[in-house]
Amino acid sequence: MRKVDAANVAEYLVDAGFAGATARIEAKPLSGGVSNEVCAVDVNGRRLVVKQARGQLRTVVHWTSRLERIRRETAAMRLLDDLLPAGAVPEILFEDPANFLFVMTRAPDDAEVWKSRLLAGRIENDVARRAGALLGAMHERSIGRPELEGELVDQSVFDELRVDPYYRFLLPRYPDLKASLNELIAPTEPPTPVTFVHADFSPKNMLAHERGLTLVDFETAHAGDPAFDHGFFASHLFLKAIRAPERRAAFFELFQTFWKAYRDAAPTCATASTIRRAVLHAAGCALARIDGKSPVDYLDDVGRDRARRWAVAMLSDPASDWREAIARLDRVIAL
Repeated sequence: MRKVDAANVAEYLVDAGFAGATARIEAKPLSGGVSNEVCAVDVNGRRLVVKQARGQLRTVVHWTSRLERIRRETAAMRLLDDLLPAGAVPEILFEDPANFLFVMTRAPDDAEVWKSRLLAGRIENDVARRAGALLGAMHERSIGRPELEGELVDQSVFDELRVDPYYRFLLPRYPDLKASLNELIAPTEPPTPVTFVHADFSPKNMLAHERGLTLVDFETAHAGDPAFDHGFFASHLFLKAIRAPERRAAFFELFQTFWKAYRDAAPTCATASTIRRAVLHAAGCALARIDGKSPVDYLDDVGRDRARRWAVAMLSDPASDWREAIARLDRVIAL
């Protein structure tokens, strides 16, 4: 595989035939999380992003994932381009399967990562409303789509990047939680309905701008249980509420705004049984971001202890709905 980064991407784009030999190309690295090399590139003034998968993730604990996940990402983007409003997903412009790389359009100039805005104290209910509506459309409109029987039916990358480093990794550390963690790893009953699942639906993968939201990072996408997306997203907002205890009520309202918009857009997927599974995922994901392979970097020791206590209690005695889950978290933070 030819490795591409900001230093050599211009040469690569010319060699690959994407840009002419005389093209004006400027590039800079973007944060690609822990699993990809991502570059912002201007080609003759056209704003683009080049993304290439990496097998070895940038974590302290050894963690790898197959490079072929890049193909699942492009399959997911093509499906979502048909399901979501224009601009909600970048457009794929070029693919190089041999080098596990693709080129896509870039979000508008005023786009900001929603996570950065949240950590800066900007609580924006309109952004949460848009996020809920997009996730709802993603789930509801994908039910029964033939694409869920193709590339996206394979959950191997979801296992490598979520199930194993999150839930399986916790088992030796929390043997008393074995039953709940195993239910998250291998549910005893198949999910109903089966939908498109983003599996990385969090504020760090949402670019907020004047025209709405642009979603990114679909490498863990698959056909599966929509409850994972609910729980994964909730865990991110709940951890940020723990980080800013004096503003927790605002974060809880933010989640409720998100959930109402989701429920309105995806009534088929907002059933009581799905919510119960989602609440369990929220606890599992929160605990994984404290004691899993990729812990959050914005909580102090007090915050980590609060998150751990809430998550362990929730996995030991699961809440039945979001209202109960939030009430229990509020009590833990208030101690």
